[in-house]
Amino acid sequence: MKILLVEDDAEDAEFLRLSLAQHNHSVSLTRASSLGEAVTALESERFDVVLLDLNLPDGRGAECVERIRAAEDLMPIVVLSGHGDEDFAVEILNRGVQDYLVKWEGDGRIILRAIRYAIERKRAEVKLTYLARLDWLTTLPNRHHLRDALANATKRALRGRRTMALLLLDLDGFKAANETHGHAAGDALLRAVAERLKTCVREGDLVARLGGDEFAVLLEELEGAREIDAVLRKIIAAFREPFAAGARQLSVTASVGITVCPADGTDAAALLNHAETALAQAKQQGQGAFKFFAPRMHEQILAYARLEADLKAAVKQGHFELKYQPQLRLADHRIEAVEALAFWKHPERGLVSPTEFMSVAEESGCIVALGLWTIEEACRQIARWESAGVPVPRVALDVSAAQLRHPGFLDALRSVLQSHSVDAELIELELTERTLADDTDSMRERVYALRDLGVRLAIDDFGAGLLRLGDLQQLPLDVLKIGASFVADLDKSKDAQAVCGAILSIAHGFSLDTVADGVRSEQQEAFLTRHNCLYGQGPCFHAPSDAERIAALMAESGGQATRRRRIAKKRIGAKAG
Repeated sequence: MKILLVEDDAEDAEFLRLSLAQHNHSVSLTRASSLGEAVTALESERFDVVLLDLNLPDGRGAECVERIRAAEDLMPIVVLSGHGDEDFAVEILNRGVQDYLVKWEGDGRIILRAIRYAIERKRAEVKLTYLARLDWLTTLPNRHHLRDALANATKRALRGRRTMALLLLDLDGFKAANETHGHAAGDALLRAVAERLKTCVREGDLVARLGGDEFAVLLEELEGAREIDAVLRKIIAAFREPFAAGARQLSVTASVGITVCPADGTDAAALLNHAETALAQAKQQGQGAFKFFAPRMHEQILAYARLEADLKAAVKQGHFELKYQPQLRLADHRIEAVEALAFWKHPERGLVSPTEFMSVAEESGCIVALGLWTIEEACRQIARWESAGVPVPRVALDVSAAQLRHPGFLDALRSVLQSHSVDAELIELELTERTLADDTDSMRERVYALRDLGVRLAIDDFGAGLLRLGDLQQLPLDVLKIGASFVADLDKSKDAQAVCGAILSIAHGFSLDTVADGVRSEQQEAFLTRHNCLYGQGPCFHAPSDAERIAALMAESGGQATRRRRIAKKRIGAKAG
C-alpha cells in the first residue's frame, strides 16, 4: 500500500510512520511537507491514499482538501487533524474526504483500518457516480446524462448562435420480438441497435438510451436543417437491415420525434417534452415514421390539462383509495412494514395506479393536498388496526419536495399523528435523493424537524449521484431504499449487480436499514439476500393490497408490530405539550 503523507511536522510524521510499520510492514510511506510537494508527488507517482494534515505552510483547512482534489480527483483522502471539533469535521467530510481522524487518538491499527475503509468508500463512490450515468445494458449514456448534456448543449447553442437538435427514437415491434424470442434476445437486440446508432452520428454527437426501447440522439453545432436530415436518413437506413441478436437476425423499425433549438425553444426540459410530443405523433402515423415538433401538436397538452383538472377535482372530493404493499424481511419473509400507495378511483378508468398520475400531481401542485390525505388515511388505518388488535406494521409514505417545503406541512403532520394517537415511530417518510440534496438551510431544518417529531426517515431511489457520502453521515436517516430501476436488471447484468452491491455497501457503512423496491424474481431476491439487504418489496412477494388483506398477511407471516402503541413515552401529544 502506497501512502502519501502530507505533514509539515517531522515528529508527527515519524510517529505515524512507526505506528503504521508496527502493524503493516508492506506500507510504503512518502512524506510531503507542503501542498506544493504533495501536488508534485501526485503528478509523478501513483498512491493508494493521501493522509492530509490541514495546517500546512502553504494552505489551511478546507483549502488543503481542494488543492489535493484539484490535483487528483479520484484519490481517497483521510484527514489528520490536531483537534476534534465535530462541526469542523462535518464541514471537511462534506468537502469530499473519506474519513477524519484526530492525531494521537489512535494507534496504527486504527489508522490502517480508516485507510482501508477510505479506499473502499472512494471506490464505491466513484463506481456509483460513473455507473449511475450509464445504461447498464448498452453502456450508452442514460437519461440522467442526457438531461445534463441537453441543458449544456442549449447554452452552447445560444452562445454560438448555432442550431441543436434532439431526436427521440422508439423501437417499433420490440415488445413482440422480446416476448417471442425471450429477454436475452431482446437485450442483444438493444445492444445491436445502440452500436448501429453510434455509426449514424458525427464525432461529438451523443447517443443515449433512456430506458426500455427508447433512445435519444443529441446533435450539436448544426449549420441548419440539411445536417439534421442527413443524420435522420442514416438512422432510417440503419433500420432497413436486420440486427444480430445472438444467433438470430431480428428486424425492427424506429419511430422518431425531433425538436430543434432555438426554433422550438431554449429550455432543456421543454425541448425534451417537445421531442416526446413529436415522437407520440410519429407513432400514430405508423411504424418507421418521423415527426418534427410543431406548435399544432397541442392535443397532448389539452389531454394533459384535462387530466390535471380531473385530478384536482378528485383530490378535492377525496376520490382515492389507499393500498399497502408489504416490505418483507428477506431473511425470513416476515412483514414488518408496508408502503402506502394512493390509487385514484377514476369514474371511467377504475383504479388508476399512482405511477400514472403522480408526476401530474407534483407538477400541478395538488401533491400537497393529496400527500396530506395519504398521511391522514394511513394514520387512520393504523388506529383501526390497533383498535382491532391486529399487529401493526410500520407504514412508509412518499413525501415530495413540494410537500416538505409547504409552510404548514410539519404542523399538519404533528396534528394528524396526535389526533389519531399514532406513535410517530410507526411512520416512515420516504424522501428522494434530489429532495435531500437540497442543502439550503430551510430544507435541512425541515428534515431535522421531521426527525424531532420521531418519524423514521428514508432516502428513496438512491443512486443518482446527487448526495455526497458526507451528506449521508450528516443527515438523520434510518433507511436507504434502492429504486426499482436499479433492481430490474440484477438477474441479467453484472453492472447492475455492481451498482446494487456498491449501494448496499455504502448503506451498511452508515448503519442504515436497506429496502429494495421492485423485486420481481427469485434471482433478484437471492442476490439481495446474499448482499445483506434487509427488506424486499415488489411483485415477487405481494402486490399492493387493501387493509384487510394486509391484516391477514401479517397474521399469516407471523409479523409483529415493530413499534407497538405507546402510552407513557414518545406520544406526539406529550411532545406538543
